[in-house]
Order: sequence, then structure tokens, then C-alpha cells
Amino acid sequence: MTRLSFWSGYAGPAPSTLEAIVDEFNAANPDVRIEVSLMPWDVFFQNLLPAYFSEGGPDLAAFDSTRVPQYAQKGVLAPVDDWFAAEPASNALVTAAVDAVTYQGSKYAVPMTFTSLKLCYNRALFTEAGLDPDQPPTTWDQWRTALTRLTRDRDDDGVPEQHGIALPDHEAIPVWPILLWGHGGDILTPDGSRSALTSPEAVGAVRTWVDLVAREHVSPTGLSGTQAEELFRDGKAAMTITGPWATGGFQAAGVDFDLAPVPPGPFRQATLGTTTSLALNAELSPEKKRAAHRFLSHWVGEQAQQSWMKGSGYPSIRLDQYPPNDNPLVGQFADDARIAQPVMPGVVQFAKIHDDVFEPAIRNIISGEAGVDDGLATASRRIDEILTETG
Repeated sequence: MTRLSFWSGYAGPAPSTLEAIVDEFNAANPDVRIEVSLMPWDVFFQNLLPAYFSEGGPDLAAFDSTRVPQYAQKGVLAPVDDWFAAEPASNALVTAAVDAVTYQGSKYAVPMTFTSLKLCYNRALFTEAGLDPDQPPTTWDQWRTALTRLTRDRDDDGVPEQHGIALPDHEAIPVWPILLWGHGGDILTPDGSRSALTSPEAVGAVRTWVDLVAREHVSPTGLSGTQAEELFRDGKAAMTITGPWATGGFQAAGVDFDLAPVPPGPFRQATLGTTTSLALNAELSPEKKRAAHRFLSHWVGEQAQQSWMKGSGYPSIRLDQYPPNDNPLVGQFADDARIAQPVMPGVVQFAKIHDDVFEPAIRNIISGEAGVDDGLATASRRIDEILTETG
């Protein structure tokens, strides 16, 4: 029997669904046994590269596609162009998701999931604030009005007990880039060669949202993704921007919530399109590689994707599958694929730029440790240094 280790860090309802699909594969392929190990994402990323370099890395690993270029450059992932060439179903995969796993012309993973982020809002809190829960904001002006009305300092001590939104700024799926995009800005120039943080569009976006967070207190500061979801779940934030992994927990907690597209900014409407990729260890034996390719084909198959949509709340990774009627939220996340885009696709130093420079810069500006112009200029210089160092 060929045994394959499989690491990932899924949360919410996804782990049980993932394990069920793996069990189906194992039952249908008695000569292969995939063994799943799930862990928190921070533990996953702390352990993955050291494990690869010590030759103890997993045979299969599922992680955010923003990491694919970094790991591909380090030589720890196996190219899967041969799987794409041989598997007809690969032609049905979401195009943006395939682009996200491509590095220097080769594909280093198979898209496992693709979803947009949505504005998630508490209907009961909207009603309480005199806002129509059937008419969520559709412009930044409407959004700004709703955010301030939904921020409540009931005892007038300067610290709101209820915030208009929970905006995470670390250990979270990237949210702040969406705010830049709506204002016409971005972290990098379109060709990815240098920072775009000092452009008027980026500066204007950051100034707008820093004013809302630092002066209007529409969101707490220093939130992780988990903390933002907890505030929304507990009714202490009226809105958040999140993906399908969170909605199951909101439903289980009895939150009366709904979903809407992230409102268009002054320049355009955009949201994050996030892809989880299924990558193969570069050191797989031919036998393990054949078994892994069989699982890749199983995962993108129509039956497995139907099970994934139903159980996890994610849309299908296939363009030719309509979301199941028994989970209407899936269709809403799928609808926004048209305005979804990845953050810095193909950039090897994504984590260094986004996690180590961009997010700390936003936190420093919000806290008042740096002004908007100076804070972004400093971050921009550091980003350009990183891009120059890595060529």
C-alpha cells in the first residue's frame, strides 16, 4: 500500500468535510492510504519549511496560494504541469485560481478552493440602528454612514461597546488590500516590480480608513482574523469581511446575519479572491507521485466538489458546477468571483512584504506612531529594498 501524508490548517466546517472526501478516496482506492494531519495555520507554517528541509515534509500540503512562489523558488514543491496536461477536468478549474498557482510559467500546485470575501453584516444590529437590513451599503459613502451609526459608545467613556466593523490587521486573510483597491490603489505596481504605496490612490485609501478606525473608532485596532470573527459572532461588531469558513460558526452561534458584496469604492469594486492550493513534495517517489495525482483528480471531480460545497460552504473550484440549492451561501460567495482578485500573485516575498511590512505599517499609522504619508513612505522604501534584494 502507498501511504501519503497530508497536512493542512483548515478551520470551521472544512476539516470534517475534507476528511470525509479523503475517506471516500481511500475507500475507492484500497492500494492508497492518505493520512490527514490538521493543525492551526500558524503551527502549519512554522513547521512546513523546516519539515521539507529535513526530508520529513508532508507528501501533500494544502495552503494559501500566496505561498506557492516562495516554496517553488526554494525547490520544495513538485511541478504539476504533467497532471494538468493529462487531466481533462483541469480545463474546468477557475482561471484565477490556476493563475495563482503558476510561478515562472510552471504550475506548482492544483487549486483546491477558490472563494471571494464578502461583507458579512448583523441584520438585528442594522435594524436596531435604524438601517434597513435588506438594503446593505452599496457605496463607500453609504458604508461610512452605516459604520458610524453602528458604532455605539453607550456609557460615553470613549470606548465603544459595539463597533461598526471588525477589521483584522494581522494573522488573517488579507482585508486591507481590498480597501486600497476600491480607491484605485495597491501594494505593488501592476508589474510587481516596486511599491505602489505612495501613489495618491493608496495614500487616499489609507487616510480614509485610518480616519474611520482611529478617529471614529468604527473598528477595534490590532485584531487578528480569529478575534474579528469572534467580535462579530458575539454581537460586538456589526460587520466584518470574511469568507465561507466563518459562516458555519456564525450560524451555529445563532447570529442573524446576511452577506453582501464589499461596497464599491470611489474608483472601482473589488474583493479578495483567495485560493488554497494542493501541492506535492518535490521528493516524492514515482509511486507516491502517481498516487498523489490520482487524489488530485479525485478532488477536482464533480462528486467530490459537490460534497465540498455542501459541507464546507465554499464554492466549487470548477467553473461548470452550480452551487447546491441546500447551501444558498455558497452561491453568494461564488457570485463575487467576477470582482475577486489575488494579492500580489507570483511574488516570492509575499509574506515578507505583506505580513512584515505592509500590515505593521497600517498598525503604526492607526496607532499614531506614524503619519499616513511618512508611514507609507517608509514601508514603500522597505518594500522596494525587498524586491531589489530578490530580483
